[in-house]
Amino acid sequence: MNWLYKVNFLLLDRKMLLFTAVVFLLSFSEVISQCPSSSGIYLMHDGNCYPNGSYFQDHNIRPTPIECVLPGATLDGGQWIGPNGTVPCPGNNSNVQCTVGSSGANLNLHIKYPSFLEQSGDGWYKCCLPTDCSDSNTNTIFANIFRFSQIESFTIAGPDMTAYPQEYELNCIKIGFHQYDIGMSIDSTALASYTRCNDQCSNSPCPSGTELDSSTNKVRHTITITWDGMTVSSVSISQSTTGDQKYQCVLGNPSDGDNRTRTLILRVPATAPSSLTEVNKTINTITVSWTALDSSDADGYVVNVTSDTDTVQTVQVEGSSNNAITLNGLRGGTAYSITVRAYQQLLGPASTISVQTLPVINSINWTLVSFITQLNYTQYRIDCLTTTDINPSTDVHWLVNGVMKKNSKYSSIDVLTYNNTLLVYPDPLGVSVNVTCIAMLGGVNYHQSMILHAPSGPPNNVKGFILNATSIKVNWTNSSETNGYVIEYTTGGVTRNVVSTNLPSVNSTITVLRFDVPSPVSSFSVSNVSTTGITVNWTIPSSDNYVTYYTISYTPSCPQLLSVNETVSVAPDQSTTTYSYTLIGLYSGMNYTITVRAGNVLGASKSSVISAKTSVSILVGVPTSLHVNPNTNRIMWNEINCSQLTGRFIEYNVLIENIYVNELVFGEVYNISVAAVNSVGRGPFSDPIVVEFGARFNDGGVAIGLGTFVAILMILLTISLVVHIYCFVKFIYPVIAPKANKSTTKEENRIVEEMSMQECESYGLHEVNNKKKVVLYEECLPADDKHKPVVVVDETSAVDEPTVYEEFTVDDYTSC
Repeated sequence: MNWLYKVNFLLLDRKMLLFTAVVFLLSFSEVISQCPSSSGIYLMHDGNCYPNGSYFQDHNIRPTPIECVLPGATLDGGQWIGPNGTVPCPGNNSNVQCTVGSSGANLNLHIKYPSFLEQSGDGWYKCCLPTDCSDSNTNTIFANIFRFSQIESFTIAGPDMTAYPQEYELNCIKIGFHQYDIGMSIDSTALASYTRCNDQCSNSPCPSGTELDSSTNKVRHTITITWDGMTVSSVSISQSTTGDQKYQCVLGNPSDGDNRTRTLILRVPATAPSSLTEVNKTINTITVSWTALDSSDADGYVVNVTSDTDTVQTVQVEGSSNNAITLNGLRGGTAYSITVRAYQQLLGPASTISVQTLPVINSINWTLVSFITQLNYTQYRIDCLTTTDINPSTDVHWLVNGVMKKNSKYSSIDVLTYNNTLLVYPDPLGVSVNVTCIAMLGGVNYHQSMILHAPSGPPNNVKGFILNATSIKVNWTNSSETNGYVIEYTTGGVTRNVVSTNLPSVNSTITVLRFDVPSPVSSFSVSNVSTTGITVNWTIPSSDNYVTYYTISYTPSCPQLLSVNETVSVAPDQSTTTYSYTLIGLYSGMNYTITVRAGNVLGASKSSVISAKTSVSILVGVPTSLHVNPNTNRIMWNEINCSQLTGRFIEYNVLIENIYVNELVFGEVYNISVAAVNSVGRGPFSDPIVVEFGARFNDGGVAIGLGTFVAILMILLTISLVVHIYCFVKFIYPVIAPKANKSTTKEENRIVEEMSMQECESYGLHEVNNKKKVVLYEECLPADDKHKPVVVVDETSAVDEPTVYEEFTVDDYTSC
């Protein structure tokens, strides 16, 4: 032990104990309340009686002695013998003094103050009365006198032999001096170790101690151990071990020579019982046997019975030679795990066997006793085999989908078995039938169940296709939960059934296929519209009127074009529910009326109609039959065919070449072309025609009238030119006219400022007087960014008139 005490400190501490007024009474067990008067030899200290094997610390018997008393006897020698030999009485050995009592058989031991017990005197003392210890008839009693502290006991508490794993406590009780070290171990592995313990300190570093007697510093140190037959576990360790277990408690005192050690050996069987075998079993009993162990290896056996994880029974069999047991009160038809362990102070390793008791219900099965094609009228027989230990008429019942039914039919198969039967009709279809056979024995209900499984629903994706006048093909998606399929069909008022593949347990619900003229398609729409194509989309009819083809018709809005019909065939095993079909080769910018009809050999559905328009492109058509009416001089042509418009028509453009700006002139030759215009742009011009206006006017009346009309036009034109020239001069004259003698400098500056505010326009085309005359003229020169001032000229300055170009009417060039 690592102690920090100095020798001088130890001596001083032991001398200080001389002045301690507290008397420590140490004993192996509780102090005897009353000393026996005539029951035999006993020990007494300070007026209290102590039993055989009591402990006394050395300084507690100074000067109060330990009295060894034999009531009613006369001392005839008597004797105390210690670890260092006989203590003479009167006399001294290892500082232990012996004196003779005042009366009767009474010998006293004490340590004379101020001495302490010598190390050689530490240990057990035997008192013999009334004669010395050599007399075999004398009475004896023992007392332990020790220095510092001592281990009063080292014991095991528990364990329970019927509990597994086992849990027990190691208790090491220390008495004496309040300062010490203590530890416990198994073999060489420490379970707990504490140093510098101090029983008089509240913060002692020894948490495992439980104070039993503060006057004697008696403290119990405890460690809890778990044993599972193979491994010893505590808070600090887990160690595998077999056979006996050796534990030690070591107490360290301030003086190394006074350290104490106690050893505790727990006897544990090293091997498991062998040859564990089932001997016999009934509905509620199991008998097993095993090979017995030698008496030195076992005190008996513990048999444990479990079902699943629940413990059913635990039986302790005493005696190593007993090697068989019958387990009663078990349930019929139940699997049990039976474990046998030998025990001594602890349980040893286990042998295990699994045994199932005989069943009350041996089996439950079903048999189809009718045709599966009877659907709702299909009949099944349920057979439940039970033991003959029951009365089938009163102890057997049936539960069908939660409804209790009596057992009305049964027969004897052999001396051990009854066959109980029940007929079941699955109704409605598509519902599984759960059948339970219940048998009662000894107040316990036993049961077995079976299920006639129905598919969770009808077959998926059922489709029918009329192949020809005498054949129909039916497709569906197979399901892993079905055993087969029944197909029922009606034709000509006669119902027939067809069974495909294996028989199912119970029929599912029915999917009905009705073959008729298809219903109209749904979700009819268009997509991917281009200048020459449209994609139409639709969903198959929602009814069960199965489709073998679709007819698509599309009619353009142009009356010169004909409707077009196209057909889309559907394969018998095709599972597509949404169809798309692209119409190609269409006219650009054309409105189309599109219809789709679903059909089969029985006919076609009503039409589903939708309108769509192709995208617009530039015109491809050219006006034809371009000519000029000689009587009216009107340019005429044939309209473009609507199939060539490629969009909404807007206008025609007429191109006249070799035209004078002012007007058409009779007798002149012109090239004339016409082009149509839509919302995208202008189409190609027609081939030009050459026209000479007036060249064919040979009618005299017409010529005179035309001459008169032209003369009037020339007069009006002359008047118009005069008026325009006059107005133009009036407009220009104030700018350039001089203000002779009346003009001031201020006025001149005002005029300059006004001119600087004007913005000159560039060359351009302008309408004049709302007469739709177009003239190209130069209004003024462009001004720079700073609007340079215009210099005013005098009266003699020349005035430049704006240049005027020839003009022509808009009507001469635009559409007719």
